[in-house]
Amino acid sequence: MIDSEQQHYCRHLIEANKKHRVTTTQPIYNRQGVLLLAKGADMDERRAQVLLEHKLLKPLEECVAIADSLNAHQLFDYLNNFSRRLPGLYAVTCQPEFQNTLRSMCLFYERYPLLHQNLTMLALRCKSIYYQGLFCALAGVAIASKLRLSLQEQQTTFVASLFHDVGFLYLAPELCTKTQDFTAAEWKALQAHPLIAQRFLAMVPDLPGAIGEAIADHHERIDGTGFPRYLFGDKISMVSQIIAATDNIVHNHNRYQSYGPHAHQMLLAALKLSDNIYFESVYDAATVLFKIAPKPTAAINQLPSSDLLLARQQKLRTQFSTAKTLAQQLTQHSKHPGVRSMLAAMARLGICVARSGILQPEQEEWLRGISSENSNQDGFSLIEISVMQDQIYDQLVHLKNLMERLVEALPQDDQQLAHFNTSLEKIDLDTTAFA
Repeated sequence: MIDSEQQHYCRHLIEANKKHRVTTTQPIYNRQGVLLLAKGADMDERRAQVLLEHKLLKPLEECVAIADSLNAHQLFDYLNNFSRRLPGLYAVTCQPEFQNTLRSMCLFYERYPLLHQNLTMLALRCKSIYYQGLFCALAGVAIASKLRLSLQEQQTTFVASLFHDVGFLYLAPELCTKTQDFTAAEWKALQAHPLIAQRFLAMVPDLPGAIGEAIADHHERIDGTGFPRYLFGDKISMVSQIIAATDNIVHNHNRYQSYGPHAHQMLLAALKLSDNIYFESVYDAATVLFKIAPKPTAAINQLPSSDLLLARQQKLRTQFSTAKTLAQQLTQHSKHPGVRSMLAAMARLGICVARSGILQPEQEEWLRGISSENSNQDGFSLIEISVMQDQIYDQLVHLKNLMERLVEALPQDDQQLAHFNTSLEKIDLDTTAFA
């Protein structure tokens, strides 16, 4: 770990110590060999401040322990309690065969005390990321089992899913909760989190390297539109693709959870719009698992507003047109290798836009004709449009990010720089008007 990452981790330890005692398990020295903390010292704020002022001889994670760290039995119970709150997922996880597999996965986790420490840190300091890891671990093992992956691959899927975002413990704490309006520097930091996580896992004694490799690639996509290395399908592992799919599922679950039992249908609709960015086998296994979920019996209480959907559709159509023009201009102007990924992202967005119908006047006319009296009758159509708009928005955010990286790589004296920056500003993705 680099020094700034260790400092962020140390600050998390300071806060964790307020609820769970953190102590040193061995003497901590700086790189000049000076003793900073003796073995058995409490990691209180005063002592931690000493560490923040020095470059350490050994990684901090190897020198401390957190009291009451999550063991295998506790993790098994937490995973089951978590899945009970998610009817769609529980329909899979409650099966006896899955329970046996899950118990085996937790016992594998038990072998690695350093994993206990950082999973406990996530639970204490980054609760939303911790819960996302639980979701991904359950769904990931379900998909891996459906694909009949080997025991070793299932173990890799389980641990990699739990820890796929552990890199956030080594970033500025505010990035754990921020969801939009990222600066260029923040985007760069965020896109490094898979590689930071891989570096942490490389420190865990005897942990299979495949786990870190799967985490490093969990934001890669088969069409080359992912990050941090813009890999294409033949360079990506099956496990990393499973994590990518479950990460997308949990992201959309958070978005639609207010719809209660109907959220599962919305997740399936969202997944169908991403069928060309994951391995086909992973996509098929995920969709089969969705179909096991019980169908909701109650009506949807709150439907999207047709007026807001219409306004958002018109804005997304304008943004798509602006992005398409800018992509063409950057393709002609830049020789950066990232152009290939940008074009793939543009092509994927174009497919999603075509499927959504937002370019069709008939859909706009239909939205204009929906009234409060008949909106329940057409409710699911409104929800499908809302889901498709969300997916287009997500892809526009990603495409704009790729474009920003290409523009940043241009020389400062490039005559087109001002024009490109102006075009980027026109791709205004503020969603507050449609909340």
